[in-house]
Amino acid sequence: MSGIGDPPPGDRRDWPAEDLARRQADASAEGSPSEEPTQEIAASPPEPPYDLPPGDQPPGDLVTESPWDVKVSGNRRRPTAAEQAVPWLIGLVLALAGMLIVLLALVFSSNEGLLPAYGSPTPEPTPARTPPPPTPTPEPSVEPSASLEPTPTPAPTPAFPPLEIAFMQRTAASGPIHLFTHDFAGSAAPVPQARDNRGVDVYDWSPDGSHGIALVDGNPLYLTPGSSAADLGDGFDGVMFAADSTTAWAVRATLAGANDRTDLLRMDVTSGAVTAVATWTYPHPVTFQESVQKEAQFADDGGFNRVYVLDDGTIVVSILGAPAIYTYNPATGTAGTTAREPLLWSPDGHLTVVLAESGANTRISVHGQANEERGAIGVTGLVSHVRWSTASNQVVFTLTTPVTGGVAQDLYLWDLRTGSLVQRLTQDLRSMGGEFRGAPERWRP
Repeated sequence: MSGIGDPPPGDRRDWPAEDLARRQADASAEGSPSEEPTQEIAASPPEPPYDLPPGDQPPGDLVTESPWDVKVSGNRRRPTAAEQAVPWLIGLVLALAGMLIVLLALVFSSNEGLLPAYGSPTPEPTPARTPPPPTPTPEPSVEPSASLEPTPTPAPTPAFPPLEIAFMQRTAASGPIHLFTHDFAGSAAPVPQARDNRGVDVYDWSPDGSHGIALVDGNPLYLTPGSSAADLGDGFDGVMFAADSTTAWAVRATLAGANDRTDLLRMDVTSGAVTAVATWTYPHPVTFQESVQKEAQFADDGGFNRVYVLDDGTIVVSILGAPAIYTYNPATGTAGTTAREPLLWSPDGHLTVVLAESGANTRISVHGQANEERGAIGVTGLVSHVRWSTASNQVVFTLTTPVTGGVAQDLYLWDLRTGSLVQRLTQDLRSMGGEFRGAPERWRP
């Protein structure tokens, strides 16, 4: 028995249309119960092609687009392309909206937004919140104080050629001593810094190399290259700059009856102010004459009255024949004594020079902080006024040798990088007291 929706017996190609006609008839009967159908509605014969079994397909030239199939698509029309695209558009809009929501969540989940996700610099920690200050208790008003003067920016330390050296030189065998500066690696002539017929006794150049002080017949002259010398006073016997290059320390020795008196003086080279800070009195020293060569060496090392500024700021005063070597501490204003004169160390503080004389010969050796020997050379003559280069790899010194009627003195350079090679810088036989410009002197006990 055939049921509703089953194909009728016979030709199976007509059952869908017949079934549709039957359903339409049933619907009309339900709407008009009193009327009976008088005839069957014949379905129009279908036009090929249909979804037929493979054996029932019509010839290929008759196959066209298939009509609407109710069994497959139901009792409705085929959707248009625009209608089919609507779900895709809705899905795309929902996807974009979801992405936007995620981005907004990322933005508002960090104080820095998205920047930390893209490798921004490590953010600084947020400072802790401080509670608001309590309401201050009113106090009596006070007079406003004057504001402090701004601290001036220090001038940069001048730079000098590696072989720019200050030194003293006689213009003639028995002439006065003048002070010069010269770049021994260049071709220019030495530049005079202090020329006086009375002669230069001793001098010192500031650690920064910008200026110096020369004692001319006991008068300290403040020297600035390119400017006129300024007189800072009179009656000085020794001088040395402090580390700040603006303060200098000097000694003045005078007779005090049967005794000698030595004053330690502090000088401000910018203002010219001179202040006595310490005084020592002792029996008049008894000295004796030595060979011309030894006397020349002694004078080149500073003479009878010497002053040193140590690394820690302590001042050391050495007077030939005095019962002690004196010290003064500027920080505390106290005076004392020490057992020996200080040693000069290289600017980097790692090396010092030790001299050992044997007759007319001198052995120059370099020692480290543990007193281990790092190198040595031997020279013929007496060595004096040893000074380090700024780079702590060279030393300049005076070599005094005897000649007929006196002594010959010249400057020599020992470059520690070349081993035992020594370079003679001057050949006039009248040069002494060489110091590298801009090389600080580090004196230690």
